Amino acid sequence: MNKKSAAQFKDHIESAIRELSSALVLTKELSTPDEFATIRKSIGDIMAAVDALLHDSIYPDRPELNELRNG
Repeated sequence: MNKKSAAQFKDHIESAIRELSSALVLTKELSTPDEFATIRKSIGDIMAAVDALLHDSIYPDRPELNELRNG
């Protein structure tokens, strides 16, 4: 994947993670503790999976896009 496409892909993944985080905050306010625990686990699993996409699919070929690694 070229650098521009990889950066766009990364932006979409990071946006999805932000949206999921926002949904989790809203869910915490509107659900019971048991419901929230179940939803938090599911959303956490999804966030981990999409973050793994970056680490497995983008960063090996485009390490310059990994801000954590590059400080």
